Amino acid sequence: MKGAKLTLFMTSFVVLLLFYVSNQMTARPGTISGNGNPALLVGAPLLPLFILMVLSWGRIFRVHSISQRFSIVGIILTFVHLIIAFIYQRISLANYREIIKDAYLEKYGEVDSQYLQQITTGLTIHVNNQYFNVNTFIMFISFSIFIALAFYLWDTQENKVGNRDE
Repeated sequence: MKGAKLTLFMTSFVVLLLFYVSNQMTARPGTISGNGNPALLVGAPLLPLFILMVLSWGRIFRVHSISQRFSIVGIILTFVHLIIAFIYQRISLANYREIIKDAYLEKYGEVDSQYLQQITTGLTIHVNNQYFNVNTFIMFISFSIFIALAFYLWDTQENKVGNRDE
């Protein structure tokens, strides 16, 4: 049990560091960058770390034998949190596009709206701070809990059905 908690803590800390470093790799508004996005290399370990977090949460839930009600409420709450956080992130991106637009207007006197859309869509270096910030870090943690709870609930339901069949 201590192992799962320690693993979860250490994994969360490493994820936080990766989010911070990736956030710092954002091109300043008004600058031009064309050498790709090195934050993608830093962020590459996030998938295996996410899987490790889900497994750690799952071990913790199994050891504590959480109730079906707790699992369902947890799934609903984390899902609602993820929806709200996603909406917040979309609003934040729209606001950040305005900041970039203002920076280009100040520096060059004009803005190509197609270029602005292009540099703020996808995995570009101009929006790393939109993908790697406190909100998205909390979303990352919340999504790992959501997945672990869903698997835990699925597993407990399958075990109940399996025990009834015997």
